[in-house]
Amino acid sequence: MPNPLPAPLTFYPAYCFSLSPTHNTWARLTAADVHALRERTGFEGQNLFFHLNHPIKWIRLVGVIVAVDLYPTRWIALLDDSSGATIEITCGRPAPTPTAPNANSTSLAEGSAGLGRLDAFDKGVTATGRDVDLSGVDIGTVVKVKGGMGSFREVRQMLLERISIIRTTNEEAAAWAENTAFRKEILSQPWVVSEEEEKRARRKAEGLDREKQAREERKKRKLREEDDGKRAVAEKEKRRAERKRREEGQGRREGEAGPLGRQADGEHRKRRRDVEKARRPKSEVSGA
Repeated sequence: MPNPLPAPLTFYPAYCFSLSPTHNTWARLTAADVHALRERTGFEGQNLFFHLNHPIKWIRLVGVIVAVDLYPTRWIALLDDSSGATIEITCGRPAPTPTAPNANSTSLAEGSAGLGRLDAFDKGVTATGRDVDLSGVDIGTVVKVKGGMGSFREVRQMLLERISIIRTTNEEAAAWAENTAFRKEILSQPWVVSEEEEKRARRKAEGLDREKQAREERKKRKLREEDDGKRAVAEKEKRRAERKRREEGQGRREGEAGPLGRQADGEHRKRRRDVEKARRPKSEVSGA
């Protein structure tokens, strides 16, 4: 499907995307559609693309698997949906278990040609961390796949999230009918947001931003209070330990001195008092 760019097109702010019929759904596209999607300044690196002014992040494709490559950490399949283009479907693979040290040693040639071994690699891990069942996926399998979008060496890919095998012609026909309806009802015309809807979306976004900021401030304040509490407890423990060390040191000194040492210490303190008394003016001593 071509991705024309009629003028003028209104591109709405990101806070309006929740109103879009394409943003939070699986957009029914073809491989050719995906390659024709456009990027916009300000959304780089977000894997967010546009058809006309429709923001698209998640896609659904229907087609036949024509190749599969197995790598130690990645599963890649090539999908052909007869749209005039093919697209790579990719997902991660779980780390090998200690009981199967050679599970990931299959070469690219074995992965592409020896698909009878695919049952040994029937588990995948999506970009969002979900497990995905790849069992039964082989060259010639008709599938319905859902995922996000990425690119490798500037070639667009699908980052697999879900996959299901289409086993009957009726099921395949129904999937293509959904694609046709989605294109006719949504993608054929630019997305339009009324002025009032945009204002409401902006107010909602501003409210959410304030609420988020308030939550972050409360979280920071709580962390500061916890840190202050921890420091106070640590300082209290430090003072307690220091006092205990002083008391223990004094006890050891008294124990080492014994009765004679304590007597001598008392006499020394008495002599110091007498010396201090002798140094005072006579008026202070007589109380005058």
